[in-house]
Amino acid sequence: MVVFTTTDCIEELETTSFTYEKLLVVDANISDQVKAHEVRLTYTSPVDGDAGDLLNTVSGAAVWIEDDLGMRVDFTEQSAGFYFSPDTFAGVSGRSYALFITTNEGKRYQSSFEKLVQAPEISEIYNRFAVESTDQKGGATPGVQFFIDVKDADQSTQFYRYEWTDAHQIMVPYIKKYEATTYYVGLAMFYRITPFNEDVQECYRENRFNELILANSATNINGELNEVPISFSPATDFDVTTMYSIEVTQRAISAQAYSYYRKIKLFNESNGSLFDKQQGIIVGNIISIDSPDEQVLGYFEVAGASSKRVFLDSSELDPEVYKYVTRPCEKYPSIEFDGSLNTFYEATDLPEEQRGGAIPIRELYELYDIYETDTGPVLILAHRFCADCRRRGGLEKPTWWQ
Repeated sequence: MVVFTTTDCIEELETTSFTYEKLLVVDANISDQVKAHEVRLTYTSPVDGDAGDLLNTVSGAAVWIEDDLGMRVDFTEQSAGFYFSPDTFAGVSGRSYALFITTNEGKRYQSSFEKLVQAPEISEIYNRFAVESTDQKGGATPGVQFFIDVKDADQSTQFYRYEWTDAHQIMVPYIKKYEATTYYVGLAMFYRITPFNEDVQECYRENRFNELILANSATNINGELNEVPISFSPATDFDVTTMYSIEVTQRAISAQAYSYYRKIKLFNESNGSLFDKQQGIIVGNIISIDSPDEQVLGYFEVAGASSKRVFLDSSELDPEVYKYVTRPCEKYPSIEFDGSLNTFYEATDLPEEQRGGAIPIRELYELYDIYETDTGPVLILAHRFCADCRRRGGLEKPTWWQ
């Protein structure tokens, strides 16, 4: 999804249609943030081909950038087709940069020089309940829409592209001390109960943008950007979320880059990504030095960037969202059961007429603890999302988490 806050008159970039050709695709950008900046080189694939095929990657190339003072920074290939600058590199506001590529076949390519302009700070990130339409007729998904405001949007450029990453923290309320696994004797299924010693109380689930998000302040007389929609999350994503964090990066881009990204959206309505299926040519800012008539796809983006991150307790989301969120650890309390797991899951402890309603609910539960009584062991079960955080995330904590 591409989002425009205003409309303006920018000359459209030329496009042409064509039958399949194997063309170079460049996905590259640098900013004034200190990090390893990435250049991705691939070849186009047919409409019915696999865009992720390793045979489409451009490996073994020499890749570097130069500024308008002749300073050079080399990029190193870390995996097939992915080239990175040193992680200490940052572009400098006011400098202009060009990208250079020499493939292992000796073919040379160069972008135009692009000026880096500083990006203003993001003033605020906030959320609001929203309903997003789906492809299905009459379908709609309730959820959380995140917005940003920018108070000084015209201080350097009028055109912006946005990226975001987010993470859900999942803290389950029950400590898992035992685990039940199934085994079979003939056609009969049984459960083997063993001690469980891993800490699975805290997990994280990360996501990142996969769409083009654009805005411009060209017709905004007060120099502000208000209510720029950044990301939408379905309400169901917050079923076991304890804390949530989103980071938005604002990239101050040129008018030419803005027009290029707009054309991508119009030209590739399938998903707004960069040339996942070749259907035509969108002219960017990269040319072949040796063969001026050779078409090159992609764009070398040079942009000032600013980022803002917020952390939200689940209670800080728009309250309207929770009308559509099932919180399983609240809806399904833990259960103590003094029979076998076979009896529990088959509901044979209940009258036959009650089993049909009980079995689907009991299937949501898993064993997490046991305690002993004079009459034997008592099993303690909880909703599967509430005793093992790995059901909704991974154990690795993001390095940036507070």
